[in-house]
Amino acid sequence: MARIDQETVNRILDTADIVDVVSDFVKLRRSGANYKGLCPFHNERTPSFSVNKARNICKCFSCGKGGSPVNFIMEHEQLGYQDALRYLARKYNIEIVEKEQTAEEVQAQNRREAMLAVNEFALKHFEHNLLETDQGRDIALAYFRHRGMSDAMIKRFHLGYALDKGSDLLDAAREAGFSDNYLVDTGLAGVSEREGQRRLYDRFRGRVIFPVHSLSGRVIAFGGRTMRSDKTLAKYVNSPESEIYKKSNELYGLYQAKNAIARRDKCILVEGYFDVISMHQAGVENVVASSGTSLTEGQIRVIRRFSNNVTLIYDADPAGIKASLRGIDMLLAEKLDVKVLLLPPGDDPDSFAQNHSAGEVEAYLAENERDIIAFKTEVLMRDVPANDPTARARVVNDVLRSIAHVDDVVKRQEYISQTSRMLSIPEEVLVRQLNVIIAGKYEEDARNAAREQARASAASLIGDKPEETPGTAPADGSDSSQTAADTPLLNLDNNRLRPYEQMLMRYLVRYGLLHFVELTDESGAKVPATVFDVISSEMALDGVTFSYPPYADTFEAIRSMRDNGFWRAERDARLQQIESEAAAYGEELREVIRREGGSIDKIAHEETEIARKVDEFRHRAVEEFDIQYTQTHLVNSPVDSVRNTAAELLVDKYTLSKFYTRNGDDLSEQSQLGTLVPAAICELRNALVSDIIKELTTRLADPANASDAPAILQQISEYKEYQRQLATALGSRIILPKNR
Repeated sequence: MARIDQETVNRILDTADIVDVVSDFVKLRRSGANYKGLCPFHNERTPSFSVNKARNICKCFSCGKGGSPVNFIMEHEQLGYQDALRYLARKYNIEIVEKEQTAEEVQAQNRREAMLAVNEFALKHFEHNLLETDQGRDIALAYFRHRGMSDAMIKRFHLGYALDKGSDLLDAAREAGFSDNYLVDTGLAGVSEREGQRRLYDRFRGRVIFPVHSLSGRVIAFGGRTMRSDKTLAKYVNSPESEIYKKSNELYGLYQAKNAIARRDKCILVEGYFDVISMHQAGVENVVASSGTSLTEGQIRVIRRFSNNVTLIYDADPAGIKASLRGIDMLLAEKLDVKVLLLPPGDDPDSFAQNHSAGEVEAYLAENERDIIAFKTEVLMRDVPANDPTARARVVNDVLRSIAHVDDVVKRQEYISQTSRMLSIPEEVLVRQLNVIIAGKYEEDARNAAREQARASAASLIGDKPEETPGTAPADGSDSSQTAADTPLLNLDNNRLRPYEQMLMRYLVRYGLLHFVELTDESGAKVPATVFDVISSEMALDGVTFSYPPYADTFEAIRSMRDNGFWRAERDARLQQIESEAAAYGEELREVIRREGGSIDKIAHEETEIARKVDEFRHRAVEEFDIQYTQTHLVNSPVDSVRNTAAELLVDKYTLSKFYTRNGDDLSEQSQLGTLVPAAICELRNALVSDIIKELTTRLADPANASDAPAILQQISEYKEYQRQLATALGSRIILPKNR
């Protein structure tokens, strides 16, 4: 059977939310940063099934089952890897493309990367135009400053300018070697046909530029606002949809806001580019925009990955409010807790943020946001005449249709009671009508399910065959034992070695591609080394590999990740973004110094402190990328053994108590890797040496080896000396004694 193409797999893995997937089968309750529930894989009375939203994995600490959303569905529904992907694709309405990887598909992947590359080039070109050209400074930069944008925000959101000439970007891109096809496909260039001749022109010419970033920080689209006063021109022009940009799945500012949304457990939704930037500038950073379009299911699901709480900010325009209310049912259907905030007359989020301090904005949000059902009821009833029962009934049914999307029985009853008070309608009347609406909703869902089943049956009749469950071999079908280092000459107790291998594998799964030390190469130069580099080189020196097959598979999967080039390409792109973000962060800190002033000594001291903070910011961002890349690719591997190993070793049953960090000491596992990794290597070596000494002692006791006794004794003595060195290293935290 044909396999699902990689782009579709990536969409499924990016969309599937572990809390959402598990909640279809398990009632979950929040427990600290995680969720807990009764394990669906065995009978239990006390919840031991933990779901980690941040890592997008689950784990039962009693029976050990769990993993990524794909792994959970495989276990729960008894499906193979590809069928589990199809299950999730149906759940999230993702169209599946199934075919073998061909030369054309490789070309398509290269085409996607080329489109991202031309967008990145355009971003830098637009930024250069804004800051380094007379036209950019006089028109666009002056406009941004007139709108109250600080230099730090301009850098943070990578704002730019397209010169008001027909082919400025085109000429620069061609000179840099980019094909016209990519410029057209990304929407950077438009096409006109005049007198039978095809001519390209800059789509965004004469406009200030707002780049749109993906969740990973890649530039996928642009929005442009005209600087001309010509009323015949559209005020805003946006990139068309393409292979790299699906407007219904993107939110402006989410890349800059995602950490704040997760930290505050709330997403604030506004409408436009300036609304987002001004709110961020005011210190409210958990803000994104739908960029002037109606809210879509794809956008809502992206929000839900970071928080279940959404606040919609409206200005006082009644028509705009009513139009925006149409997206409320989708928010409620996705099980989000929705509130709404109405700004004072004459204000929008941009102007309100510009005219108030961060504290005032936060205080207004806290004091004035309202529950969405009450707000919707009030807004819809404003224009209903008291003597028009038909219009009144329409409003009641509209509100009840929204309540029908609320699954929580207690919350639904609270909404009924609230609506009953607001509309002066008995609760029992509302409940009866709500039941009719819910019954109709269930019937519609059943019809949709029947249609989906019919489509699936039709597909099975035209050649779909049952899929075999993937085995534990590497994805390329090779034998991992063929690529591993030679095993030791003596017989080893692999069961006894398993705990020591597990500790090394724990560090590989969690931090495999994280650079954490420097090693000296053959020329004597210092080079940064990853956790994988250190463990791999030390095991190769000993001539050993992982004896437990799933660990050997995972080890080779990490090696493949490191060597296939995609990691380094993505890392290089991320490093460029981090440098830009670090520069913007430094400017924000310097802006505070400029406002406060002070003596020369004070400013010099604060400048040193800024340099330290910026360096820390840069270091943390790079580490976060390396760690997340390793974990995400392993926990979603198509190889069973790799995926299961990652899920097992990524989940912790316990977390470090704050009692142990009250003095500010960083006792996290990551901070201690410089000691933990060498110690784990020494522990494995010590176990190996113990087995070798045991084997040599057995041979020494055999009369048949009497002639070899002096040589065996010499070997035992040498191994015991090495064992003593290992014990010293473990006891005094000295990194890695010399290999025998």
